[in-house]
Amino acid sequence: MSNINVETEYPIITVQRVEDDKRMDFLPSALGADYLYGERLIFSWLRELSNDYQGGYWHYYWLSNGAFYMAPDISSKLRLVWANNFFDGEMSADAAGIVATLYGLNHLSSITHSDMLIERYHGLCQHVGHHPESSLIWRAID
Repeated sequence: MSNINVETEYPIITVQRVEDDKRMDFLPSALGADYLYGERLIFSWLRELSNDYQGGYWHYYWLSNGAFYMAPDISSKLRLVWANNFFDGEMSADAAGIVATLYGLNHLSSITHSDMLIERYHGLCQHVGHHPESSLIWRAID
């Protein structure tokens, strides 16, 4: 088995939370023409994955590689369960938001076949490589 060099495989990516006065422009920029459907998919995926999630305010994040993610503004950990890959684990709201965004992007790109959404999915995966909860995220989306 070869060793994976995280620095080579997953270059450092910076994260910038979207400021309140820029929130209205975020979703159309991040998801394109299907942004309303995409937003609803991401929210729905977290509802599907976690009984702990009961709705609320979400933060939006741009990544320096052009990708993005959304995460609920929740201070407690969320339990995510997905029987299709036997995942059952607790993670921060930030990590849960990344998981929901990845599921939502995968779902939306399978419908739209948008190269932009596919690139954003892969860009977010690059960020996961350096996230403190990367192993949980990988297991949740496996």
